Amino acid sequence: MDSKKPFTEQIHDFLASVRLSLFLFGALAATSIFGTLIPQDSTSEQRLRQYGSKLNALIELLDLADMYHSWWFQLLLILLAINLIVCSLRRLPKTLKSLEAARKFLSPARVQKMQTNAEVRLSLPINDTQGLMAPILDGRFSNTSWQEENGVWQAVAEKGRIGRLGVYFVHISVLLILAGALIGSIFGFKGFVTIEEKEAVNQVQFGHQRAPLPLGFEIRCDKFTVEFYDTGAPKEFRSDVSILEQGRVVKQAAIRVNDPLTHQGITFYQSTYGSNLNGIVLELKDLKTSESKRLQIPYRQTVTIPGTNDRLVVMDYRENVSNFGPAFFVGLALENQEPAGSWILAKQSEFHGNKIGDIGITVVEYFNSFYTGLQVRKDPGVWVVYIGFILMLLAMIIALYISHRRVWLVLSPASAGTRILVAGNSSKHPLAFKREFDKLVQEISDLDGGKSPDD
Repeated sequence: MDSKKPFTEQIHDFLASVRLSLFLFGALAATSIFGTLIPQDSTSEQRLRQYGSKLNALIELLDLADMYHSWWFQLLLILLAINLIVCSLRRLPKTLKSLEAARKFLSPARVQKMQTNAEVRLSLPINDTQGLMAPILDGRFSNTSWQEENGVWQAVAEKGRIGRLGVYFVHISVLLILAGALIGSIFGFKGFVTIEEKEAVNQVQFGHQRAPLPLGFEIRCDKFTVEFYDTGAPKEFRSDVSILEQGRVVKQAAIRVNDPLTHQGITFYQSTYGSNLNGIVLELKDLKTSESKRLQIPYRQTVTIPGTNDRLVVMDYRENVSNFGPAFFVGLALENQEPAGSWILAKQSEFHGNKIGDIGITVVEYFNSFYTGLQVRKDPGVWVVYIGFILMLLAMIIALYISHRRVWLVLSPASAGTRILVAGNSSKHPLAFKREFDKLVQEISDLDGGKSPDD
């Protein structure tokens, strides 16, 4: 900054500088890399396992696990928006002044000195020539002005004025994208809900350090279904859900992978699923005496086998173990013996491993309930971002392909008719403009058999 300038002017120069623009774009790009590498909305436990305590502490300090909703990311967006606004406002008056100057008439000497110019002589009187010239210019240009002074007619014609404003439309589109991103960052969220069958939830959970957020309605899982391939891998899982407002069902839908449900701007995506084991019926058979007992056991609750001091507990449950189907880890503590345990296959009753010591164990029946895991997302700024991208495409077309083209014509009386000076320029694409200019000169020279000075 120049120390001789007032402080306010130094701040203005800083906010309008290209260096600040490059720094902010670079900072947003660099931080987006962190947002890609570090799983967003992950839990502290997950990060501790993956990164360790020191790196996790740094991630939590900088809020890198929820980067797009962090205060510093929002500050970068705001600074970039201010930079674009100040930069545009600083340069806009100069652009508007150049557009206004484009409408001004020039002296014949000034017209003749322009780089792209030509001279045509017609045998028609000047008034007739001006009458023939007007439709030609009106057909080729969108804005034509005429004036007459001391018997000399002069015209200024132009088109493509919007081309000079293309860069400002690009700035506006970027501001819309930034505004949409900021709206989504402040008012949007990305979380999850876990719903058991026949149960309902009314708030969304977050993996990072953020309190649950009320949805404003309830979502209930009426039914969950899952289909498997022969290999045991899930083929399709589907959640039939109901949306309830004040206890009344207002919407019902099936949520599948790539087929979400949206209500009140909140979208639910099928993400995961699982099942909770509620209870199990086991048959215990003494392999020495062939004596059998049947017990119904709550999951993860230790029970005493009737008539004995032996204890039994179902400690774990897997839906599919090595493609053999459901399996239960059963722990058995026989009187005066060390506790032991084993995985018991539910669908393979003849499996030789379905035993603990001399006790054979068969799964007669088990009771479980599915739960569905839904990713929940709200982004109220997404449509603003879409509009910004559409405007940016249009603005890029305007900025790159539309040029501001202008021509000046001076019609003065000559001894054998009318002398016409033609000159012009273009803000971009000079070769294309030169071809267009030559066609205009040729069309003028063809009027009434007109000839150029070289003929």
